[in-house]
Amino acid sequence: MSKDINRILIETAVKRALRDMDEAPERAARNLVDLGMNFSGGRFQKRFLGTAREMLRNEDSAYYQLIRDIITHVDREILLDFGINLGYNSCTKGAEAIRSLEAQKGFNIPWSLSLALDEECLEKRKEIYASILKQGTSLGIYTYLLFFHEGNPLKLSGLIKENRDCAFVIFLRGGKITEAYVNGTRGAKNVMTAVYEDHDAQEACKRLRQAGLLYGIYRIYSEEDKESILDGRWLSGIRKALPYFAFLLPDDNCTSKTCEQVYAYVLSVRTGHRHPVILLDLKRDSMEIDGIISDGVCMAGFDRAGRLRTSGGIQDREEYNIFKNSLESILQMTMKK
Repeated sequence: MSKDINRILIETAVKRALRDMDEAPERAARNLVDLGMNFSGGRFQKRFLGTAREMLRNEDSAYYQLIRDIITHVDREILLDFGINLGYNSCTKGAEAIRSLEAQKGFNIPWSLSLALDEECLEKRKEIYASILKQGTSLGIYTYLLFFHEGNPLKLSGLIKENRDCAFVIFLRGGKITEAYVNGTRGAKNVMTAVYEDHDAQEACKRLRQAGLLYGIYRIYSEEDKESILDGRWLSGIRKALPYFAFLLPDDNCTSKTCEQVYAYVLSVRTGHRHPVILLDLKRDSMEIDGIISDGVCMAGFDRAGRLRTSGGIQDREEYNIFKNSLESILQMTMKK
């Protein structure tokens, strides 16, 4: 696919900023944010970059430590491709397409899409999954969260290579992150790996780090996990794996009160500048981003059986199943404005 002129200009400017970071990462990071402000035209970009600018005004911010760590250890081509796919294709070009289509068609379109899958269902429905991503990008969706369960995660490589303009976050158990996975993922510059926090996580993160790959740690939390999250033990515990990102996602049994408390904690960590890691609540932050990008807030994904999952949980109706109906038809039925 040919690149548009805006992306070419942004790539050139970002490459220059990344080179400057070798000598003065703090100044280069501030210049990169200022550059983004000049290129940004949408609500999300201006709000995000404005927040980043405020954070970097604190010279003692732990985020400067994170920036130095990322620049030192992550493949520059990954920073370039993943970053531009997320920041420009998804949150700029894709966001504009989403707003335009929502106004024309009268239903909400999520800025990102999550898919739970495994090797068996991927092999049985390879063409369907390829079609889902094609349908998604036609609607302006360029960010995909892939929760891979059983089998060989390298089976995802075909989908990823066919969609080089998209940003993929692959959520895996640490035991799946073998040397073969690491070597096979090196060539994919539009991927971040999120490692589930279990006994295999630290070794998995070590492999990803040594290979120069972009990675984070994630936790699906329950009511029982609340206290260890809110008192900081969980975040402190994962720091030994040196993740660049940390993701939290509530399970289906978490109360709304617990979700609110955890999200308040996530926000306090981000504004506290004391931890060199970017902490995100996958559900709440995704909805916040969606609300900034367009007027209606929505989130959508599909489980291994093809059933629709929204912010309200599983929607178990046959006409909402992605294996039985098109993505646009399902959104039109379930995400009306």
